Amino acid sequence: MRTFGFILLGLFSGIGLLAIAVFAGLIYMASNLDGMRPPVSAVPDKILLTLDLDKSLVEGPGGPRLEGFNLRAATTLPDAVVAIRKAKDDPRVVAIKATLSNPSLGLAQSQEIRDVVAEFRAAGKPALLFSETMGEGEGSLPTYYLAAAFGDIWVQPSATVGIAGIGTEGFFLKNFLARFGVKGSFVTRGEYKSAPEAFTNTGMSEANREETRALLGAWFEQMVAGIAADRKISADAVRAVIDQGPQLAKEALDKKLVDHLGYRDEFDEALKTQLPGAQEMNLDRYVSLPLPGAKAARKRVAVIQAAGEIDRRGEDNPFSGDQGIHADAMAKTVRRAADDSKIDAILLRIDSPGGSYVASDTIWREIVRAKGKGKPVIVSMGNTAASGGYFIAMPADRIFASPATVTGSIGVFTGKMVVGDALDKLDIKRERITFGDSAGMFSATTDFSPKDIERLNRMLDATYADFTGKAAQGRNKTVAEIDKVARGRVWSGADAVGAGLVDELGGFLKALDYTKTKIGLQPTDHVRLVKFADEKEGWWDIFKYFGANDAPEDVESFFRAAAWFTKVVAPVMGQFESTQSRGPQLLMAPVGVR
Repeated sequence: MRTFGFILLGLFSGIGLLAIAVFAGLIYMASNLDGMRPPVSAVPDKILLTLDLDKSLVEGPGGPRLEGFNLRAATTLPDAVVAIRKAKDDPRVVAIKATLSNPSLGLAQSQEIRDVVAEFRAAGKPALLFSETMGEGEGSLPTYYLAAAFGDIWVQPSATVGIAGIGTEGFFLKNFLARFGVKGSFVTRGEYKSAPEAFTNTGMSEANREETRALLGAWFEQMVAGIAADRKISADAVRAVIDQGPQLAKEALDKKLVDHLGYRDEFDEALKTQLPGAQEMNLDRYVSLPLPGAKAARKRVAVIQAAGEIDRRGEDNPFSGDQGIHADAMAKTVRRAADDSKIDAILLRIDSPGGSYVASDTIWREIVRAKGKGKPVIVSMGNTAASGGYFIAMPADRIFASPATVTGSIGVFTGKMVVGDALDKLDIKRERITFGDSAGMFSATTDFSPKDIERLNRMLDATYADFTGKAAQGRNKTVAEIDKVARGRVWSGADAVGAGLVDELGGFLKALDYTKTKIGLQPTDHVRLVKFADEKEGWWDIFKYFGANDAPEDVESFFRAAAWFTKVVAPVMGQFESTQSRGPQLLMAPVGVR
């Protein structure tokens, strides 16, 4: 009987594995059906390239994810800007048709899209945009700033053009937490290192207020100048409209902020008349098309994308597009690119607020080793490359940032949330057995002792000295020069150039052009971009999250629920978990614009 049972078990296991394999194959085919490269004969002679700017352009490697039950790999922002530049030179592409209402792009990403759209228009090709509304009932200056790059803007007659001022606000929980017997206990290096302030302060510190005002002021002036240049009106006129607040569609038309009022069907009909015979092709599909007559590239550049918070080891959640930078995997990726004889240079794209000091240092070492092997390493910064994100950027041969990129934040903090009084209020008793005076140092039930604080200060002194010393080494400056622009302060990309933390303003394409020159090419020459990512990344990451016997009956509902749970809960848990980290943290406080 036992033998028969083993036979049945083996049979069912085999069937289960086969089912998983078939299911995976069907998912892969379905998820890539629209994105597969079409046969050459299927490519239209006249292409109207469509660009949905409300759709997420990810900063990570863009592997399969189940977010919103969309199994297809998301298009990365570097993919998008490279494709639009290719379209500029593609005789088949006659125009760009974009839609935009609620973009998910950050301000620096928007600047990269604006720059490449400007290149496209400079080639004599029209770029047109339709928006149902830009910020219904609210200000949305960054949205309009992105829209302004297009030469012909249509909005629905009922639309709002949310050209209003910008601002940010933070919540300070010290007194609230004290009601429940919870206390934030942190030690920092750098008066601008404001990440723990939400838990330790009742309001902004003067240093935090100073750097936040400078950052938002830089962003505001960049948007004003960009809109004024795009719409051919004065900067003073733009500021005057911003001071008025969101505009009705007719008001926006009268003030030359938009060009046409009309519904989507009217926009589409106008395009058919303006571009007879042109057939629409979305950007996701166009990305994979070869440029007609392009010669095979002689040189190869490894593109490595580092997006999210930095930790030592971890796993990305396949139920969400949210990812992190895991030092063990990232170090191996950099090492593989450095050791590959076919790779001529490394282009590292960073979009990270930082994270673990040790993890950042692990990645830093591999970048230094790659340079030592003669491989040029160029960094392109996305929306954010601050604290640990800047740590992994600073040894590069050259660093590029968009004007709105958040960078710097050369500082460090460590600490914990203390809940001992909360336990007392709840009449929860605790007992501890320890060996060694420092055994309870990181316990959440007691605050740091004076001896603990002394030890933490020595640790942070060493970490800060290492950070500034390596920054000085990478930027060819003295430690004293770096310290003047460090102390935890964040900078806009534009200001970071003046501070000596960034070499040049520009997005991924600018960094790519420079990389070409480092390997003996001209900026206009073609180069093969080879994506390097964690070797383990792929569909196995999805299936290892549940076994065949654990799969729910309603798979789609499960995926959607998992995606929702991750989106809602993960940000809250992430902020709390960052306060519970045991080692020194190179992390920047979040800055949002509204």
